[in-house]
Amino acid sequence: MTSRRLIRIAAAGTVAVAAMCSLAAFSAPTALDTAQAAAPTKIDRASTADKAGQKPKGKTVTIYLTRHGETMLNALDRVQGWSDSPLTDEGRAVAEHLGAGLAEAGVDFEAAYSADMVRHFETASIALGELAYSGDIVRDERLREIAFGKYEGGDGLEMWNDIAVELGYADVGEMFSDEAFDMNAALEAMARLNEGSGLKAETPGEVADRALAALDDIAAKQSKKGGDVLVVSSGITIIAALDALGADLSEVVEGIENGAVSELQYRGGEWKVLTVNDLGYVEAGAN
Repeated sequence: MTSRRLIRIAAAGTVAVAAMCSLAAFSAPTALDTAQAAAPTKIDRASTADKAGQKPKGKTVTIYLTRHGETMLNALDRVQGWSDSPLTDEGRAVAEHLGAGLAEAGVDFEAAYSADMVRHFETASIALGELAYSGDIVRDERLREIAFGKYEGGDGLEMWNDIAVELGYADVGEMFSDEAFDMNAALEAMARLNEGSGLKAETPGEVADRALAALDDIAAKQSKKGGDVLVVSSGITIIAALDALGADLSEVVEGIENGAVSELQYRGGEWKVLTVNDLGYVEAGAN
């Protein structure tokens, strides 16, 4: 079931302002029941030992999964997936506030990871500069945003209009006004529109698979000693991963916010989503 909402759909630096539209596939779990078959499949992450009633092995790891700060391409409403640009002044301020809020909360990171692009590494570096963290920041390309292919760096509105026509709408306004609008279907259409371009474009399922593989590897490695880990990624990638883990995304009506944290707990191969799209650390750090 979906509801009509006023939402701002942020797609990796592409911002489309839509009045009274619905967030279907990347929304509440109930919406996923009616999503198209192309939507990412929820994954049962429970370990074999846990399913058998045995105590999970390894220590508890808490992942602070965070979206990067605002970038120049974000501010210009350009498509930003595998394209990259540095943080704006506002983006750097958000990263600083994030770090200050985490420090105030007493978070002590044992490890840190980011996607391999400037905006992710810059966000992690600035945030960690506010904490007593002296380790490395490991870059992992699997944490990147979805690839938009031929639309990379282009005007966001043009891309969404192309997607609308591909899905049978007259234009982007009609698409976003449709109660049955499905973000997964839209991103699948974007991938189809890239066929023959020779450029990499991804589906939500592909993004979820690589992001979860990265998170599994990070958590399994850290489980030998446990502790908190910072992971900086991008909006659609974070939503795809959370959705596959069964998170309730019903309140994520404007996409993942810059600097927002989603806390994930891992032990013995089992994931639990503790918080989603939390700006509390940024807000605390700004005060």
